[in-house]
Amino acid sequence: MQYRHYAAAAFLLLALTGFALLSIYLLQPPSPKPADAPTTEFAAGRAMQHVRELAQEPHAMGTAAHAEARKYLLQEMRQLGLRPQVQEATAVNEAGKAAYVGYVYNLIGRLEGTGAGNEAILLMAHYDSQPNARGAADDGAGVAAILETVRALQQSEPLAHDVIVLLTDGEEYGLYGAKAFMKHPWAQDVALVLNLEARGNEGPSMTFEVSPQNGWVVKQYIAAAPYPFVSSLAYEIYSRMPNNTDFTIFKDAGYTGLNSAFIAGFVHYHKASDAPENLSQRSLQHHGSNLLALTRHLGHISLTDTKAPDSVFFNFINGWVIRYNANLNLLWVAVSTLLLVVTVRVGLRKKAVSVGQVAGGFFLYLLLLAVMVALFFPINSLVLRLLPLSHPFNGLYSADYFFIAYLLLALGLFLLLSWLVSRWLRLFSLVMGVLVFQFVLMVVLYVLVPNAAYLLLFPLLFSLAGVLAVFLTGLYALPKVNFRFALLLLAAAVPAVFLMMPIVQVVFVAFALQLPMAMVALFVLLLGLLLPLLRVIERSFSWRGVPLLPLALLLAGGLEVARAIDHEKPSPQRPLHSHVSYFLNTDTGKAYWASAFQTTDDWNTQFFKQATTGPLTEIYPHAGIQYLKSGAEALPLPAPKAEVMLDSVAGGERLLRLRLSSPRRAAHLELVLAPQTPDALLGVSLAGEPLQLQPLEAPQGPVFFTRLHGLPTNKEVELELRLKSGTPLTLHLYDQRIGLPQQLVKQPKPAHVIAEQGRESNLTVVRKTYTF
Repeated sequence: MQYRHYAAAAFLLLALTGFALLSIYLLQPPSPKPADAPTTEFAAGRAMQHVRELAQEPHAMGTAAHAEARKYLLQEMRQLGLRPQVQEATAVNEAGKAAYVGYVYNLIGRLEGTGAGNEAILLMAHYDSQPNARGAADDGAGVAAILETVRALQQSEPLAHDVIVLLTDGEEYGLYGAKAFMKHPWAQDVALVLNLEARGNEGPSMTFEVSPQNGWVVKQYIAAAPYPFVSSLAYEIYSRMPNNTDFTIFKDAGYTGLNSAFIAGFVHYHKASDAPENLSQRSLQHHGSNLLALTRHLGHISLTDTKAPDSVFFNFINGWVIRYNANLNLLWVAVSTLLLVVTVRVGLRKKAVSVGQVAGGFFLYLLLLAVMVALFFPINSLVLRLLPLSHPFNGLYSADYFFIAYLLLALGLFLLLSWLVSRWLRLFSLVMGVLVFQFVLMVVLYVLVPNAAYLLLFPLLFSLAGVLAVFLTGLYALPKVNFRFALLLLAAAVPAVFLMMPIVQVVFVAFALQLPMAMVALFVLLLGLLLPLLRVIERSFSWRGVPLLPLALLLAGGLEVARAIDHEKPSPQRPLHSHVSYFLNTDTGKAYWASAFQTTDDWNTQFFKQATTGPLTEIYPHAGIQYLKSGAEALPLPAPKAEVMLDSVAGGERLLRLRLSSPRRAAHLELVLAPQTPDALLGVSLAGEPLQLQPLEAPQGPVFFTRLHGLPTNKEVELELRLKSGTPLTLHLYDQRIGLPQQLVKQPKPAHVIAEQGRESNLTVVRKTYTF
């Protein structure tokens, strides 16, 4: 069957493209209100003043800038009438055989309500940044949104419930502040938690995580949020991922709440470019508008019973959120089953399809899906090889370009492969095979992840209804397509486009070149539902049987990939991320440069003239990670100190208490404990926290490892050890200061280079060994 109705084909092409773009556009956050907006409303312009103050420079825990940020926030909280207090506390993270301690300074304030009860709403964001990031979005935007929300609340009718403001410390190093708050008496008053985060610096504020038994809180969110962006798909996916935020601590403890973040602009996440000038005020406005409205709404309703059975919920068009009881999924699955059976029977009776060809369509579409995903492995590998100074986990400056490029390539490949398949199968036999396959996939999704099944369920229902209508009207048998046929199939395709296309885009934003195959697989599922329309368009633009449209799309995709790669070239606006740290062993008088990447860039190559590859055993006895390393000049830097406060023996047990300090006022300490034998170490306590440590293998014998994140302001901490009497102990003590020794940086860092993200980059580490 040849379709040559060019007007209908052009209409379909424009309509599908328009719907796809519109579905993505409608998820964008609202435009920010001007700074002189009514004082009772949230204004991003006012909130940005806080962002600019906080994000002048990196302010990781344990640094001087962190203390300055704390000072500023305390002042602002006092002016807002929150009567702030500083919770100085410690928390522990177990990490396999090691353990980490965080020394935090949480900032806590309370806005009292008019009610008699103690139930309170907790507004939470973290005020520490990553060590090499200015933290404008992560999480300066969250902090600023909370402060501006409190200011607006103060200008309007008082709430019935108290509002607790918690600005946590140490989130970036291990959620330490949230854990420490659980020791605070106010934690018992919290009835509901609203947390703000960021994984980029632009895009809509997505409520990506909700607490279990979410029926009640989701209902309240949809009722109150002026710009809701939420889905049970995100809820189901995130609950199965290893990622954590401060909200995780509260969720695991049984609290009810919501967690929101914007995730576009991932390339700036945890980077020096996470700066105020790069933060989208539209995203900040989205954050704050929802937070203020939710706080006002929740502040006047009962918070005594905040649990209800899980719901299914998702955005459809703009602010329209569909929500229903998860038990209704069974009804929808039954309806889709009935509709599938009826459609197949009608198709067979009309001789539009045959059982054999439908079965063939099922397996050929499965093969097509597998081939499409498989092809993007070498395609993506080639693209990454053409980006030698970019690392997939860092994100892309040209993410939108790559998204368009991969969409064009995927669409071109899909049309080309479906053209080949059509040489053996009639169109609607293949279409029915696609629908049967997606029905099976939907049922599997319903069984395994029931609250995410809507993503396939409703597009499938409408697609089946459209195909059934085509069968019943006999339009499938027309030699040429007409507008009636086009409009019928287009109407059936609209729900699929508006439900699935935004998720395709969000998946690419979340994973980009780290995992583009996920986006491709989801896109192919959408294209499968659009297959009748796509085949109409493809056939209408072929020439002498040659599929010109797929070839044109592949060419356009290739050109767009080239443009995206060219746009990734380092510049002051798109700096590359360079990894290097300096390590000094004061025991041997030797120093080393080290990088986690084997490929150097045009700046850090100055440190690796005669480089080797291997673990840093010259510094850490138990080192195992491979580094690019090179010798460096040993500077006379002050070494960390370990002073004996108590050394006593009682009952066959030796108690050794040490004062550890950093004369150069470093941010963190690391400890490697090497007792004479592993069983000689009976107990370890750091900063008052007992630790469970297990021996790590090292060439000189087993050792124990721990780390203190965030040295207190006096740069001292106590270590207490219990040992078998008469047993000596060797302590390798390290302090970490963020930044390189500038006297050794011969070539200053140019504008197109910034420090690589992470806690192990851009450090000066000094080691000193003690024996007691």
